[in-house]
Amino acid sequence: MRRWRNVATATIILITITCFVAQNQDALSDNYSFGIPFTDPEQSELGSSKSLGSSNSEGVKAPSDIELQPPPTIPNEAVPQEASPPSLNQDSSPPNEILLPPSAEPAQAGFQAEFSFQQDLELDLPVEALKQFSNNKPHNYDPHGPKANVYATFMATRNPSIKDPYYMAIHSLIYRLLWSPKSRSEKYAFVVYVGNFVTSEQRQLLAGAGAIVRELEMLEWNPQVEGIQNRWKDLFAKLNMWKETEFSKIFSLDADAFPVENIDAVFDVATEQNCIESKLSPDDYLLDGTSFCEPYVFAGIPQDPFNPVSKSINGGALVFSPSTRMHERFLHNYLKFEKYDVKLVEQAFLNWQFEPNGAFPAQLLERQWNAAFPTEDDEGKVKVVHEKIWSEDRAWMKKEWQDEWVAMTQFYMSEAFQNARFLDGLAQVELGAR
Repeated sequence: MRRWRNVATATIILITITCFVAQNQDALSDNYSFGIPFTDPEQSELGSSKSLGSSNSEGVKAPSDIELQPPPTIPNEAVPQEASPPSLNQDSSPPNEILLPPSAEPAQAGFQAEFSFQQDLELDLPVEALKQFSNNKPHNYDPHGPKANVYATFMATRNPSIKDPYYMAIHSLIYRLLWSPKSRSEKYAFVVYVGNFVTSEQRQLLAGAGAIVRELEMLEWNPQVEGIQNRWKDLFAKLNMWKETEFSKIFSLDADAFPVENIDAVFDVATEQNCIESKLSPDDYLLDGTSFCEPYVFAGIPQDPFNPVSKSINGGALVFSPSTRMHERFLHNYLKFEKYDVKLVEQAFLNWQFEPNGAFPAQLLERQWNAAFPTEDDEGKVKVVHEKIWSEDRAWMKKEWQDEWVAMTQFYMSEAFQNARFLDGLAQVELGAR
């Protein structure tokens, strides 16, 4: 009897253990592994099972290698195939390094020329000659001197190439305004305002040529109108030039508006005017009733200078006085898309802000200061030719581009340029591109 009782007891214990193991099999297998790697022929791109640990020739770990295993490897299809680009840590960079703005990266990958005049030019810049002076002070610029006039342009191209035609045109502008014997200024500096997408190399070479290089904050401008090109949306950053109150007057030239002789006199021709209080409109007041009325300078050339009735201003060459108050007026109004033709971008907006019958009428200048749509007859008669002369076949304009480009490259390789930049001296930390 005792024997059968022992057998029954052992049977009950065995059944109990079997049930317990069956009920907890998943939990036990999650917490303990006997070192046998999972091998799937379809996962061969991950490598053989040997890569998971020390193993014998059959892909099974030796007894001495038995250990708790890490979580299983994620299959390839669950992992993004392109790694994200590393972020730029500006704080860890050398203090004198010109950084590539993060927002420039997408533009570098996706820029495509829409028109023939946007295609890269097969011309060479004297890169090394310019790089060696990229840390020197801008030419004709004394930040501690009296308030002065200045020339300026805005680099709006998102092409990262130093062979971009607009970028090369800006180099021609710098040479013409700072160095060329026939058109240089002996007293006024040149500012290249750039978008945050302009690369560090592009900025470095501009600074090496003697320009002040400053970044303009971009303004959000996105009217929901068919026909608006993406490249136009950057142009409203130009309004931020009005914040540059360090300068008395700015003569802003588009990258394709080329001086062909000295133009310093334009600052005397463009005179200050008084706001006409009786013509203030509701758009000339803040919500608290404060008006923007103040003396101002805004002068340009008629869009159609041969039409005595038309008073619309061409935006390619403008003289204006920076003013925080005028800048505030622009920000108050520039998103009122119903007030101006958005397909003419910032030119239309400025024509509205300085309309002939408004409180701030523009001053009209003679065509010699901005010869847009130039003709063969304009040779020798104008001071600024406004045309993409790098792609021109008309004789005098083609020659104007080629001759000045050759002269520029030769000058930058010369001892005269080296001496001039040496005399400019090294820039202080506070004078760096901003």
